Amino acid sequence: MSGMARSDDVSSAAGLAAAEEFPPELRRALPARDPAALARFFDLYFDRVYGYVRRLTGDEHLAEDLTQDVFLQVQRALPSYDPERDPRPWVFTIATNKLRDHWRARATQEGRAEESLDRDDLVERLPALGGSPGAELSEAELSERVRRAVDLLPEGLRVTVLLRVYENLSFEEIGRILQRNEVAARKRYSRALEALREVLGPAWRTHTEGAEGAP
Repeated sequence: MSGMARSDDVSSAAGLAAAEEFPPELRRALPARDPAALARFFDLYFDRVYGYVRRLTGDEHLAEDLTQDVFLQVQRALPSYDPERDPRPWVFTIATNKLRDHWRARATQEGRAEESLDRDDLVERLPALGGSPGAELSEAELSERVRRAVDLLPEGLRVTVLLRVYENLSFEEIGRILQRNEVAARKRYSRALEALREVLGPAWRTHTEGAEGAP
């Protein structure tokens, strides 16, 4: 894999990795709230969900509260979990819906329009982060610049990038989480990559040519 441009083979590999990290015997035990299955589930997903929520809210304490709410809902929903399915899309759907609920409630309290994961029009207003064309960046500086650029994306694009790059979810799975189809998820991801190229300038080329892994 080079940077964030990856083939669909990655999703197949990610599915195998998910089966290995949370094997079928634990999945089957999860709906009954088996202690070993629950412990493994929380070990695997709590920090990942927290990181996802924090990058979408930009608030450490709020992310902690929302993540706690997500896992309380997960506990309540366990009897309905299908053990034949990868738990990643399931738990990130719950997390995304919790974010929607939070944004809706905040918008109501503040008397303004609700924030939406469908909005990506603000992408044209992103500041350039590419820096001087001739500047030499360390790997850490480059990674931080890419991370900042991702965090500046509108929520809908940012969600797509985070789920695709960090969780290796398929576009079909991302579409279901966003309540859209696979084609819409692919288009949103392409739009996000285009925005990152424009925002980062030469730094984006360096990242995709020389960096491995998530932004």
